[in-house]
Amino acid sequence: MVITNVKRKSSPALDGQRNICQRRAATISNMIKCAAERGLDKQFARDAIYKYGQDIAASMKKSLKKDFTIDEFLEVFASQPHFDIYEMEVVKKTEDMFLIHFHYCPYVEEWTKQGYCDDELSELCDITMEGDKAIGDCFSNLRFTLGKTIAQGHCVCELLFEKIKETEK
Repeated sequence: MVITNVKRKSSPALDGQRNICQRRAATISNMIKCAAERGLDKQFARDAIYKYGQDIAASMKKSLKKDFTIDEFLEVFASQPHFDIYEMEVVKKTEDMFLIHFHYCPYVEEWTKQGYCDDELSELCDITMEGDKAIGDCFSNLRFTLGKTIAQGHCVCELLFEKIKETEK
């Protein structure tokens, strides 16, 4: 599989933020590898990253009204510096949903440097996306769907957030 993960933006501050993300990616993969060497499965990583996402959602909730709009949620979710770190693009937005593409992933860059590829890379990505899954789960009126990802060999990661209608609850 060929990974397309090209940075289009660069600045000292942005590169520094991305370096922090890459160190986090290295920590995640190294912890999983060390745990496997001790006979542990990867569930601990999923659980820990999910908890991290819950903490982010709790912080986001402090910035949002109870009856927030999709625009207000998007503004908090795709705030700086994250918008630039992942080179996000809002490709579709209505009053009930938004689809956002990440054109670059510092995590994938780091894992590729570490020698991960194909299924391993995709699995590391899926584990790390537990944070975004948790964010979606923490908002009872939202549904999060992860589409294709850079780690699967696509040119973008697709994240969809949709408002859940009262009839769907």
